[in-house]
Amino acid sequence: MAWYEVASVIRNMLSSVSNPSKVVEVRQDKYTDCVVNCREEEMILYQMPTDVKYEIVLLRPHSDQAYSLYRSKDLEEVQVQFISLKDKLPTLVSISNSASTLNGIQRICDMLRERPSWSLAHIAVNSKWADCIQHPTIQSYLNCSDSVTGMSPLHLAVQNKDLFIVKQLLSSNVSLEHLDNELNSVFHYAASTDKDIINALIDATRNEEAVKKCLNMRNVDGYTPLHLGCLADKPDCVKTLLSAGADCNIAATKSNFASQQAAGPGCVADFMKDNPNKLSVQDMKHGGTPLHWSSSREVIEALVDRNCDVNAVNFNGRTALHVMVIRNRLDCVVALLSRHAEINMGDEDGNTALHLAIKVKNVAIVQALLVFGADLSYLNMEGHSVRHLAAQETDKVGEKILYMLHAVGAPRCDSAMNGCTDGCSRKGTYDGSPPPVPEGAQVRSILQCFGSGRLEDLKETRGGRLLCLDGGGIRGLILVGILLQLEIAVGRPIIHCFDWVAGTSTGAILALGLAAGKTLKECQCLYFRMKEYAFAGSRPYSSEPLESMLKDALGTNTVMSDIAHPKLMITAVLADRKPVDMHLFRNYQSPSEIIDPSPPSGSFVPPPPPNEQMLWHAARASGAAPSYFRSCDRFLDGGLIANNPTLDAITEIHEYNLALKAVGRGSEACPLSVVVSLGTGCIPVVPQTKGIDVFRPDSLWDSAKLMAGLSALGTLLVDQATQADGRVIDRCRAWCSMINVPFFRFSPQLSEDVAMDEKSDEKLVNMLWESMAYMENNRKELQKLAVILNYGIDAYPMECKTQ
Repeated sequence: MAWYEVASVIRNMLSSVSNPSKVVEVRQDKYTDCVVNCREEEMILYQMPTDVKYEIVLLRPHSDQAYSLYRSKDLEEVQVQFISLKDKLPTLVSISNSASTLNGIQRICDMLRERPSWSLAHIAVNSKWADCIQHPTIQSYLNCSDSVTGMSPLHLAVQNKDLFIVKQLLSSNVSLEHLDNELNSVFHYAASTDKDIINALIDATRNEEAVKKCLNMRNVDGYTPLHLGCLADKPDCVKTLLSAGADCNIAATKSNFASQQAAGPGCVADFMKDNPNKLSVQDMKHGGTPLHWSSSREVIEALVDRNCDVNAVNFNGRTALHVMVIRNRLDCVVALLSRHAEINMGDEDGNTALHLAIKVKNVAIVQALLVFGADLSYLNMEGHSVRHLAAQETDKVGEKILYMLHAVGAPRCDSAMNGCTDGCSRKGTYDGSPPPVPEGAQVRSILQCFGSGRLEDLKETRGGRLLCLDGGGIRGLILVGILLQLEIAVGRPIIHCFDWVAGTSTGAILALGLAAGKTLKECQCLYFRMKEYAFAGSRPYSSEPLESMLKDALGTNTVMSDIAHPKLMITAVLADRKPVDMHLFRNYQSPSEIIDPSPPSGSFVPPPPPNEQMLWHAARASGAAPSYFRSCDRFLDGGLIANNPTLDAITEIHEYNLALKAVGRGSEACPLSVVVSLGTGCIPVVPQTKGIDVFRPDSLWDSAKLMAGLSALGTLLVDQATQADGRVIDRCRAWCSMINVPFFRFSPQLSEDVAMDEKSDEKLVNMLWESMAYMENNRKELQKLAVILNYGIDAYPMECKTQ
């Protein structure tokens, strides 16, 4: 025997002694004199005359070679090993070249020692022996499960991320609906691997419904494959599952937020296929829905349109709104709020979106949350209010946020609260750092003589309560904000508080929306969404998006006469004649028609009567502002004549009552009892930089001055034609004082001139915060008006939908 053969034998002997489970190649004649304790075809358990005493040997047929598989002094231990090997090892060795080598046998022995419950198919899959899988013997085990874990061979191949073996198994028609002992399907396993394996499984599934069934199964923890893909931080897998039809609204029921109910199935497959890279992957590991991973308003709009649950929570109990606040995405925050995201939900620490916005010190997001109705009294798990958190910040941003909260009524902490500062303690006096006060129009001293009436002089108010809503484009949001505060004060839907509602342009849209059954919250959301669609492109804007939204909001076929209460006056300008004339769209018989029901004479065709006039068309006509939108048939924006419709509304009501009396229906007449006029904000007074001078030019320089003067004159004429404050309000106040009718005017002073087609969320939420602060500052007048509006009405107001 050569020296190297001797060395090999010695190494094998030493190895076999130190490691009894190491497979060693031996000669069969070594066991000639040994006692056979047990035999199963080529596997023999020998009783040895040496110290080892017992040894399991696998004989090689037609050869003098053999393999020593296990050695021990303990018979019981050896018998256990023999039993685990006898039914599987010889079979695998006989059918696979890879299994019949020393390394292959060692691999099988090791696997069966660790996983004695594995079938022949499990071993072949785990060993990557593709030549075995198509063998009839292995095929018979392809759908067998491991009794310990419940895993099938396909589960195992997926777990090993072995795409080639997975495809081999799928070609053999293995079951994809097999579940392990924890109810995990192969898709649960694939969710933490890679997209190629997921796609291979999807391609092998019989049909779309079967795919969705597999994708949306819950395991014992309540997790779907989508949840596991998130937990594993596998963005590509998450996207692939969504593209295949995974329901993104299924909540992870193992979390503490399992009671959160989704808004029905949410399938975003079509969106994912067309926009695979529009989701931010950094938050996927925290779970949730694609809304939690959105990075733009457009993505959020698209996902909500596909029924993605706007209030679903992730593994941390946070909604998409919480996440967008943390990520400082103002446009996404506004988009979610405009889609009715729940604003006062707390996360696992009890923090609402407003708590988080204060922590990240985002002024604009704080304002957005305030104007959409964030609860200022909500306490987190530590008992901290939003004012308490803001008061802890001593930098300029923190002081600014503290004032913003104070200005809209954020309460100070309870006296028992610890850790308070002067900004939030019950006895504190510091309210933060206020912004500069804009310069408004000077208030004439005579106006102090006008009052809004004494409460002790109240008379029956029903029948004569008038609400007037000014025009102003997107600044109609101010009207909504004021009405929200008034609605809270009266404790009933605002539309039930008035008998007459007059509106111009944006005020007309709001008036018609409320009359058609929309809540104020719905109108607020509609405005924020409308600006993105209606003001797309450049001026003049296309009318189709605006008309489409008006039809959706007001009804395609709803006519004015369908509105039974209140009586509506919608202003517009009839521009098919010279001079132009003002027209009121009504849902009642006009004073002229009461006096003379016969059709009007003349060469001009009259506008449609209330039973033929569509609501959406009236809204579109009243808002057809020149240079912003094209005319609506023969109508232009009512703001050209009556941007503040109060005087025209008072005149109309007086004429209506006179007409009733003239035809013997005086008992139906009801005089004015209170007038409420709401404006879309007073712009600050600024110096006129361009001189208003129109003259014959004598030089090139004069020509330039003339053009500047003409431009300034044009602006002046437009401003005066659409003036809604100033002297027009003085006249309204004087008229109401003369007839002893309470008059209330609310129109906040703005810090900047906000354009009618402004789209900046930052500017709009600041505008609305200023409106909230203005209403808080006028709390006494607001409460006085609430008493008047509720006078004589039953003591049990209808439920207010905006609360």
